Amino acid sequence: MLSSHRTPVGDLDAVATGRLTAASVARIASAERSRRLLMFRAIAAAEPEAAVDDSPLPPVAEAFDVLAQAERFCPEAVLAVLSHPPVGVWTVSALRHLQDGGTAGHQPPSWNLLGYAHALAGAAALRSGLPGVLRVPATAGTVTLPTVGHAVFPDGPAGCDVALLHVTGRETATLSLGDQRLLIRPGDERPRARTSRAVWLPPRRLAWSTGTAPAPDLLLEDTDPYRDFRSPHAARAPLPDDEADRWRDLFHDAADVLLRRHPHAARMVSLMLRAVVPLPAMPRFRTASASYSEAVGSALISLPHDGVDLAVTLVHEARHSALNGLDHQVRLVEPPEPGQREALFYAPWRMDARPLWGILHGAYAFTGVAEFWRTERAALRGPAAGLAHFEYAVLRDALTEVLTALPTRHGITEWGRRFVRHLVEQTAPWRHDVVPDEPSSLARTELADLRATWRMRHLTAHPPACARLAERWLDGAAAEEAAAPRSVMRDTPLFHWPEPRRELRRVRLAEGPSALRAAPPPAARPLPYDRDPALLAVDRLLVSGEAADARHAYGTLLAEDPDRPAAWVGLGLALEAAGQDPASRALLRRPEVVRAVALAVRARTGSTPDPEGLSRWLGRVPGLCASGDHG
Repeated sequence: MLSSHRTPVGDLDAVATGRLTAASVARIASAERSRRLLMFRAIAAAEPEAAVDDSPLPPVAEAFDVLAQAERFCPEAVLAVLSHPPVGVWTVSALRHLQDGGTAGHQPPSWNLLGYAHALAGAAALRSGLPGVLRVPATAGTVTLPTVGHAVFPDGPAGCDVALLHVTGRETATLSLGDQRLLIRPGDERPRARTSRAVWLPPRRLAWSTGTAPAPDLLLEDTDPYRDFRSPHAARAPLPDDEADRWRDLFHDAADVLLRRHPHAARMVSLMLRAVVPLPAMPRFRTASASYSEAVGSALISLPHDGVDLAVTLVHEARHSALNGLDHQVRLVEPPEPGQREALFYAPWRMDARPLWGILHGAYAFTGVAEFWRTERAALRGPAAGLAHFEYAVLRDALTEVLTALPTRHGITEWGRRFVRHLVEQTAPWRHDVVPDEPSSLARTELADLRATWRMRHLTAHPPACARLAERWLDGAAAEEAAAPRSVMRDTPLFHWPEPRRELRRVRLAEGPSALRAAPPPAARPLPYDRDPALLAVDRLLVSGEAADARHAYGTLLAEDPDRPAAWVGLGLALEAAGQDPASRALLRRPEVVRAVALAVRARTGSTPDPEGLSRWLGRVPGLCASGDHG
């Protein structure tokens, strides 16, 4: 069942340029199949040695044998099952569980977790027409056959049990749980029941519009227990019917946008993605999405605001999947040496500190997103066009910064540099694109805000040097004779939510400055993190264009409490709007130093120094705004 694999250079180039072919994707899929089979074999080999609780199911090795038999009947059927993205999530979960000794008391029970292998075997037998009787796991009266559908037995046991799957032909079988029996025909969209209220529910699908580029449907995967890699086997209910209908409508709109205006992106999405895992809705301008290296072909996406929102998210996640698949065959970034701490960097689209591989992943995904907005800004009208100009300008300038540095980073391989060269070639002409004044100005402010906020959260200025600066400030010494401290990454970088200012800028473009003045806009609430209402009110002043009022208000907040990182950055943006150099330069380029010195002064005197005065003084320290950067 296993194959050896060779990756043509053309496949790397096809992924890098976003111009995938069916042949290159087939090779990625074939390699993923072998990868999962190897992990499957490792699970089967480890199961007998682990202290797995008493199992009512056969060993995993028997499920492996069923897959091998089914492949002789119909190789395509087994490939479809093994390519199901949750399979990768399950293999990792099962291997980790077995490496921990298969300890009893695991929730779900160990045998139920490993029993997913038998569910896969049952799905493969049913799809291929391999006749026989298989034992498959049931959880809370539900039996899931990945890619095929799931059965719900309302009168079934509340915990974990075993069902019998009797396959009589291709896509024809009977499923029994206790004394309840259910005839299942996966090709039939109608529920089937016999002798009970049990129902068979086929998988939900998202259909591409039939046009010049027909493509396989995507699964709207809301039932597989391993669909969400963040919490494998989470007990989350399937979508309500009305929400599933909303997803279908949004996907229809997204497919229309992609097929009409983004043919290359549409092809990548249709070739790479097999499943969309729906997440709960988020506020506008905060769509959540995620992918996982062992779940190639899957995208976790929160319910989008509209079809354009879904279209750009699909482009983003399809690129992550393509790069994950390529990385399993070609090493683009060298891993750190054993015992060596992984270097972390700033990415202009994230608030956490990212490893080199994450920087490359982001650059690749956001090149596709920027290309999407580059086209959309010409197709849209009114506020929507202004918002598209803004998104494009932010990403274009962010990518210029990242792609300039990437080839020189330690750890990029020769193939990685070739990959990056394609991205540089694609984005190079973009620097000549004209962006209207308002979105262009807001984009520059956004990037300055992102970098300064990131520095506040992840960098620490050298404490003794900051204490000396505080002494010189208190002594009235000249800033020109002081020494600039260096900044280093914190020992334990943490995840942080983005600042609300990024959402407020988008509200301004979509609804106008007046939407920010009267009351907090819907996009800014509810926030997924604590936000001081007083600070949020000042942010709204700043983004709406009231920079002078915001400048005074930020200063007042900082005088009361200088340990407000977001307020220091906000003050820097307000001062920059007023042309106040060098104060704004110090606050936006080395905000962690300004804050550290202010806190040192307060610790010595019990009072906070004038925020603007201190920033202006520090801005005159030689080399302060040019040294100590952690790129």
